Amino acid sequence: MHKFIIHLIAGFWVIALGPQALLAENSALEKALKLDQQGFIAESIPEWDRFLKSGPEKDLAIYARIKRSIAYSRSGNVGEALKSVKILAESFPDQYDVQFHLGNMLSMTHQYAEASQAYLKATALRPGEGLAYVGYGICLFGDQKPEKAIEVLRKVRKLFKSQKNISWYQDVRIMIGQIKGFAVYPPDFSELWRANNLKKVRDTYESSVLTVLQKQLNL
Repeated sequence: MHKFIIHLIAGFWVIALGPQALLAENSALEKALKLDQQGFIAESIPEWDRFLKSGPEKDLAIYARIKRSIAYSRSGNVGEALKSVKILAESFPDQYDVQFHLGNMLSMTHQYAEASQAYLKATALRPGEGLAYVGYGICLFGDQKPEKAIEVLRKVRKLFKSQKNISWYQDVRIMIGQIKGFAVYPPDFSELWRANNLKKVRDTYESSVLTVLQKQLNL
């Protein structure tokens, strides 16, 4: 009976510690995060792999797989980044960060129709998050649907205004005017514009939006 009580207390102690205990105890996760923070992106990939092989719980596994995919893309292996997030999206089609990152990788490879659908799913999962609408609008333009793109960007411009997000409000206002200006030119004329603006969406997602999941995991 005495041993049973000791084991029971120990079990409650582990549960109470939660993700922080996992971070402290799992050297692979700790090393992957440290390498990522220090800018050793390619070097973090084996550590993400090692951590994933340890069988982490669902939310941590999703986060690690997204971070590994980002590491692949930043290391120049966009094909592997896209492949890995497609597999992840098949398992978790209703996870916001998965759909957002899928849109990021698809748009990076100029698969605008598919990317717009991924971003659209992300907007449905979090209607109050404006950045996915921006990716959606730009990809609609890339898919040669400028009128629909402008409609979406006007919608998110109002959202940014209501949220007092002045920086993105101004950026989107400029984007709308620029899309109108591209109307007289062939589609490939605006390719660099799309690439630069989609990179800003990706960078903002990776540096700020993904931090919501990080905070939830206490990382």
